[in-house]
Amino acid sequence: MEVFTYNDYIYYKKILTKVEKPHILLRDVEEEYQYEYKRKPKKVTNHHDKIFKEVLNNKKEVVDFLNEMLQIKNTKYALNETDIEKYNREFITENFSRIESDIVYKKINQNIFFLIEHQSTIDYSMPYRILKYNIAIMESAINIFSIMKKDYKLPTVYSFVIYTGNKKWNATKYLTNKQEKLIGCKVKEFANFQIIDINNYTQKELIESKSLLSKMFLLEKAKNYEELEEYLQTIVKQEMDIKQKQFMQRLIKYILKDKLSRQKYKEIIKQLDDEKGGNSMFVEIINNKIDEMLAIETRVKRKQTKVKKQESKVKEQESKVKEKEAKIKKREKAVEKAENKIIMKMLQTNIDEKTILSIIPINKKRLEELKKELN
Repeated sequence: MEVFTYNDYIYYKKILTKVEKPHILLRDVEEEYQYEYKRKPKKVTNHHDKIFKEVLNNKKEVVDFLNEMLQIKNTKYALNETDIEKYNREFITENFSRIESDIVYKKINQNIFFLIEHQSTIDYSMPYRILKYNIAIMESAINIFSIMKKDYKLPTVYSFVIYTGNKKWNATKYLTNKQEKLIGCKVKEFANFQIIDINNYTQKELIESKSLLSKMFLLEKAKNYEELEEYLQTIVKQEMDIKQKQFMQRLIKYILKDKLSRQKYKEIIKQLDDEKGGNSMFVEIINNKIDEMLAIETRVKRKQTKVKKQESKVKEQESKVKEKEAKIKKREKAVEKAENKIIMKMLQTNIDEKTILSIIPINKKRLEELKKELN
């Protein structure tokens, strides 16, 4: 794959300085699964970013992923866990603070970066977004004191987009495909990204893979709760190391618990308990902490629900008050209109002002206006 180089950086930096910074925010996507439960469809909130960020914080999973995607697996150039480090520069955090799922790794002792972005929906602005991220990463890594030296190596960025949506990805990977073109001139392809679309993987391929990422892909392909339970059952039967089991326990307990029946939840958790480590004190502490977090989250949600109900009642009352005010104004206008007709008839029959004012208590200014209308 082509990478983002310094020449690309210089060219597009000039353009981007003139472009207003876009508002980018990824949110958890709420999807409705067609699953009958008490004759009503249940809504499932997919915490995509939380799940994938958790997996991609695991160096072993990341190097397996990179080796596969860069086609260097089982070669002398394959990456090891000790070859990469999480890139947590303040600059990156500040610029990506509204994007939870972005993960950036750096090759140790080299200015080579790996940007991994997760998408649960198709984004046709992705080439531009990747360009922005690439420039931000390069700016944070360039040594301004060495940049003019002949042997100084400039930063390189490899970009990957993991897409887990239901529809097949149909957005372009190349920025130049989104740009205006000068006919007759050849365009240089760069600042592209590699798309990993789960729709291109079969269920069998994902089940046979040993990586946690593939397991997450499999769960993402579940169309309803029954499939979710079936896939989880398949996953927990596979051979996993203690870290993978601990991750699956956290995933099920913290994120998927509400999506499983009570019986199925207990069965899966029990299967994940390992004689040599699943029931260890460490796992027990984690589970207790998660239970505490779930209890706090439940209390917060209840309070939020109460506040929303109160806000709804206030809005309803305000709406009723406005309706009453509107009715009163309408009645007042109707009364005024009737009074005006009576006064006009009295003026036409030459009844004097004093008598009119004694019968209908209006101000003299209004009476004068009616007399003008009559004339």
